[in-house]
Amino acid sequence: MKILISILLSLLAILPTIAQETVPVAREPRHHFKFENEFVRVFDVIVPPGDGTLFHTHANDYLFVSIGDANLKAEVLGNAPGDLILKDGEVRFTKGPITHRVTNQSSSDFRNITIEVLKSPMPDKSPTEPDKPIAGHTLMLENDRVRVERLVLDPGHSTGMHSHTLPGLVVAVSSGEIEAEAPGQAGQTVKFAPGDFRWREGRVTHKLTNVGKTRFEAIDIDWKRKGR
Repeated sequence: MKILISILLSLLAILPTIAQETVPVAREPRHHFKFENEFVRVFDVIVPPGDGTLFHTHANDYLFVSIGDANLKAEVLGNAPGDLILKDGEVRFTKGPITHRVTNQSSSDFRNITIEVLKSPMPDKSPTEPDKPIAGHTLMLENDRVRVERLVLDPGHSTGMHSHTLPGLVVAVSSGEIEAEAPGQAGQTVKFAPGDFRWREGRVTHKLTNVGKTRFEAIDIDWKRKGR
C-alpha cells in the first residue's frame, strides 16, 4: 500500500509538468501548414467545438485573421485564462515570442489564418511614395512590421488601377469572384473561398473588380521595409 501511495504521489507531482508541456507552433496539431517563403509562414487553424490547442510557442511576430465569429478561452502560459470574442474578419497582431493555447467555446469550428512575419524586406533605392487611398480599402492597423487594410468590394465595384510597392499577403474573408487586370495584360478571373490567400511579390500594379453576385471582403497585408 505504501508503495502504491508513493507512486500516486509521484504521478500527481509530475501532472502539472505534463499539462504545461509546450510545442512549437509548427507541431501543434490544429495548425495546418500551408505556405512559406523567406518573409512569411502561413497556417490554417481549425479547432472543433469544445476542443482546444496545445500550449504552443510562436517564436516570431504573427497576425491572425478570424474566418467567422468565435467565442474562445485564451490562456498565455503562466497567466489566468480569459475570454476572447472574435468577429468574422477580425485581425490581431502579436509580438513574439509567446506561448499560449485556446479552447473553442463556440458551437461551430473556430478557424483562422495564422501568418508569421519571418523577415522584413530590405530598404531599396527607390524614392518613398506617399500613401494613396485605394478604393475599397480601409486601414485596420499599422506598426513597424506590417500595414493591414480591409478590402470590401460590392458586386460590380472596382479598386481602380493602383500600385503596391511592398510584398504582401491577401486573405479572403468571404467567397468571391474577382477579375484582376494589369497594364498591358488581359484580365484574369479568380474565385475565392473564405480562408484562401495569395502572396504578392514586390511591386505590383493592377485593378480588382468584383464580377460576382455578392460582396467580397479580404484582408490585405503589406510587409514594411526595414528602416521605413
